[in-house]
Amino acid sequence: MNQVLDERYLENFQRLAVGLEPVDAMRSGRVGTPLAIEVEQPPKASAKPSVDRHASCLYALLYYPKLVDSVDIRVFEDYPPYVTPTLVTQQVLPRRFVPRRFHIPLYTLATVDTFPYTDRVRRPFMFPGAAYDLDSCATGCRGRAVRGGKPMRWARVEATLSTGAKPIARAHGDDRGEFLLLLGSNAIPAGDLVSPFTLRVTVFGPAVPPVPATPDLPSLDPLWDVPMETTPAPGAPDTVSTGETLPTGYTASSGPKNIDFVIGEIRSGLADFNVV
Repeated sequence: MNQVLDERYLENFQRLAVGLEPVDAMRSGRVGTPLAIEVEQPPKASAKPSVDRHASCLYALLYYPKLVDSVDIRVFEDYPPYVTPTLVTQQVLPRRFVPRRFHIPLYTLATVDTFPYTDRVRRPFMFPGAAYDLDSCATGCRGRAVRGGKPMRWARVEATLSTGAKPIARAHGDDRGEFLLLLGSNAIPAGDLVSPFTLRVTVFGPAVPPVPATPDLPSLDPLWDVPMETTPAPGAPDTVSTGETLPTGYTASSGPKNIDFVIGEIRSGLADFNVV
């Protein structure tokens, strides 16, 4: 039955389920380079599970028959045009941003129009990867998280001024355990510039290491163990998308490290952070 027009006409309504505006966590603006946003669950009928990208760098997921009240997505850098997903290797991935996965609650199609459209907007923060486009005067450090002597995948990193203080900088680790922790211009309180200065850096990882469902899963899906982060209900404050809330089950490393930062330099060669 038609909702607007006479029955002589065909109607086709398309409604937005969720709009996505990926944000560069360092620069606090939209990610301009193309990202791939794919639907994991519920499956789409089309062969391509990707979410449509617009020229404005925004992404729109419309309701489809199996989409009811939640969706699981993954956000990662798009593959180079000459590479198919089955041929992806660690060498060809751009590594400008660290991938993320989300479980996003939605309004149902029957009720969505009764709520503000702004409730359907999500802004996932994308954190710098090893090959992030750095400014020449950037301040930060490169590090690596390990567990049992091996790289620990998908670490989370926080830097604070002192024990118990609110984090002033965050970073995400990649599949090789590597992370790039960058400090924004407003990270340090105003005052006389002191260089070097010391921050307490803590690395977090899953308390229980994930186990693939099948032995060949890691080779078939290089992002299989990226933590699934559940965002709050539509319209509620969202500290998950911004990276302020750690994934469920993540625990701190064996202890924070005091790291000396030099203004305008990226430190490297740090001892590994061990997550037990």
